[in-house]
Amino acid sequence: MSSSGHSGIAAFKDDRKYSNLTSSSEENANETKMSSTDEASDVIDVRSYMMASSSTNTGRPKRDIEDDSDDIQINIREEMQIESIRKSNWVVRDDSVRDVPPYYPMEKSSRVVESQPSIIAARISDCCRAMSVQAHFDNEKATASLSTMDHVEIYLSLWRGTAPIYDKDCIVVEAQRRRGSVVNYYGYCRKILDAASGKFDSEKYAKTDGVKRGRRDLAGSPYLTRKITPAEDAGSVMDKALVALNIAAGLIRKDRLDAQRLGMESLCLLTDPSRAGMETAKIAARVVLLDTAQEELVNGDEVIFDESAELRIREVIISIVLGDSDDDSGYDSDDSEEKEHKDLLFNLALVVMANALAVYETPAAATSRLRRNSVVDSFLKDAQEMSSNNILSSLLGVLGQAQDNPHDSFRSAQCLGSLFQGSDEARRKARDLNAKQIVLTALDVGQRTHVKLANASQRVLRVLAVEDEEDEDEDENEEHN
Repeated sequence: MSSSGHSGIAAFKDDRKYSNLTSSSEENANETKMSSTDEASDVIDVRSYMMASSSTNTGRPKRDIEDDSDDIQINIREEMQIESIRKSNWVVRDDSVRDVPPYYPMEKSSRVVESQPSIIAARISDCCRAMSVQAHFDNEKATASLSTMDHVEIYLSLWRGTAPIYDKDCIVVEAQRRRGSVVNYYGYCRKILDAASGKFDSEKYAKTDGVKRGRRDLAGSPYLTRKITPAEDAGSVMDKALVALNIAAGLIRKDRLDAQRLGMESLCLLTDPSRAGMETAKIAARVVLLDTAQEELVNGDEVIFDESAELRIREVIISIVLGDSDDDSGYDSDDSEEKEHKDLLFNLALVVMANALAVYETPAAATSRLRRNSVVDSFLKDAQEMSSNNILSSLLGVLGQAQDNPHDSFRSAQCLGSLFQGSDEARRKARDLNAKQIVLTALDVGQRTHVKLANASQRVLRVLAVEDEEDEDEDENEEHN
């Protein structure tokens, strides 16, 4: 073999050796890179891994895998929508929605939604439940009459959009204010229209409700726990509170309907710590429950003059709640306006009583458990002496009408929770009045239509459960003895 042939073979062997070394070094580099990547992060993108493995094993393109993932998400969303429709209180057939009439003056508080009417109705129904709005739904006409706890009445209509003004197959959700505050109306209207579009978050609303609307349940508010400044001593707070209470007492004793409503609404504000401040609310609560603004009436051997004793606010509140008002004789049962006024006063009286009882449960009130129980027992005793009707029985009767009037039932549940919490005697009487069964029925209504009623009913059940446990412990002790 020639020298050129030997040199060619040698060069070929050198090339193979260099190629093997190169590939070996590349594999080592890849392994080193993968190990360094694994050490840097232990998080695995499961979706990318599954898509890559599926593409490798089945030969399917990556785009098909992404389409399948999107289809799964769409199916899950559709199943959730079907479930919400099934649980909805407003069941609207897609073919029952009327077309927008020609030349119809559509309200500005309306919104165009690209979705099925049944889905829109289910969203609005769930929104009303979360906001504790009483609703009467008309499934045939796709309309709803709403009533809020702020005494705002709203009328909703679902329309099918028609050309050329609206796109084909769109739904127009229209809201009309029938009664109540304009400011409160637009607050509710905005949330309802957001719900129709699928933008309402019930969990977020549950966290922010009260803080933005100035409710009593903003427990962390600095205004609730603020201290009295030197320029604002206890005497000045007492004087201002008595002036306001005297004005309210004068209004509720007038014959004019508007004056009575204004006086009751003033008492609602004065007994609400988030509106009037804790010190003013404590004074107003004492007037409502004990018929006195003083913490103690006796100072040593000297009796303190109590100028709030002539207000008679407690007497008016109890007479309205128990239905013993002297003004009933002047009402015409056939007059719808007077009946609405009487129902409104009843609701406001429940709010005043619930606020006053809740003040003694607020930590910022700095009242001992013994003091709170004595206040509740004294209130129940005085109410029994003022009327032949039992206040616990009356409140349970209101709670039993939760299906027809959930707002009054919610306020009644608030009052019952405070009364049962602060009085052992009231808890013992609850068993004879079949309270637990009534509360369970109200709880069922609240879970379906009224969140705040459900929460208040659950609280009453927890308080009654404590009494049952105490009775069981007493029975066990008697058996052992």
